[in-house]
Amino acid sequence: MAAIRKNKSPIMTAAVSCSRLRQVQALLRDDVNTAPDGILCSLGIDSRYNEGCSELASYLFCGLYKHSHFDMEQIPDDFPEEVLDDVIILIKAESVHLYCNPVNYGYLLPYVSHWRNLQLHCLTETEYEDEEVAEEFKISSFVSMVQDCRCLGIPYSAHGHVQKFDMFMLEKWPIIQAFALEGIGVGVFFTMKYKLTDVSQRLWQVYNRLDPVSLDCLLNEDLQLFERQWSCLFSSLEIESSLSMQELSEAQVAEPFRTYYSHGLISSNITDKSKSRQPFVLFGSHSTKEDLENYCFTFPSEGHQVRNTGPGGGVAKHMLLQCVAPKGPQACARTYFFGSTHPILGLVKL
Repeated sequence: MAAIRKNKSPIMTAAVSCSRLRQVQALLRDDVNTAPDGILCSLGIDSRYNEGCSELASYLFCGLYKHSHFDMEQIPDDFPEEVLDDVIILIKAESVHLYCNPVNYGYLLPYVSHWRNLQLHCLTETEYEDEEVAEEFKISSFVSMVQDCRCLGIPYSAHGHVQKFDMFMLEKWPIIQAFALEGIGVGVFFTMKYKLTDVSQRLWQVYNRLDPVSLDCLLNEDLQLFERQWSCLFSSLEIESSLSMQELSEAQVAEPFRTYYSHGLISSNITDKSKSRQPFVLFGSHSTKEDLENYCFTFPSEGHQVRNTGPGGGVAKHMLLQCVAPKGPQACARTYFFGSTHPILGLVKL
């Protein structure tokens, strides 16, 4: 379910939205021989709630659309989700097509009003009241958007939730099925007429660039979640006595980090091939460089305990921790030393 939130700073977000659009368009100009003619993004039921499309829309509209419950604002009961998600975007190197409806248009306007060469497809309020007219207009708008393209890029996967690109799954998207309808649509299968390519990974590189809006989000949202992981971990350790501490395994200590992982909050970092972006908990002799390189946070060790990972199989003297921000770029690694009267005596920054 997509959440929509109000624009907090119209001037800033308009400028950032334009900047973000240009960065996405730059992907289409990098190599004219291999780049697609456009990037297609459809929200809601029309793309079967595709996460990659929602992520691109959230990026372009500076967090207006999000899939996270804690970003949700109060929406009137008569403002249904399908109306909010009734959006199709086709981004070309020098222009943008935007289909929306007269209801969500007011929410989108502060972001798109400064987009260069914007071609807007939107009915009047009176026309939109006729469901059949509205549906036919959406389909004809979509056909018009893509008519000059040969190859289209699809933001198929969201950052941290990689899915195998499947063109046959795309044919199940309602808006793409409607493309094949006789009369309203073109009458041929979409994937037979257009070459489709997955542009998810190239877009993720764009999303990671810092700008005023992402910095604000990092400080006011990501950093709080980052700190919460540390707080949960040490709250669980503080209740342990010196003896019970020795029975703890790496998996048990890492449980607060795993809680965030199980809810999909740190998956964007887990899928990073770099081991440096992976949370970890390692005890004593099990904290070598080789152990770190072979570490898998998804399956932490139950057998490595404080009592058996020290010198000669004795009690460990230290542990290494790394916390990775749920969604942002923050990561913090520390070495903690176990004491004889209290679980943790001190720390040294790695």
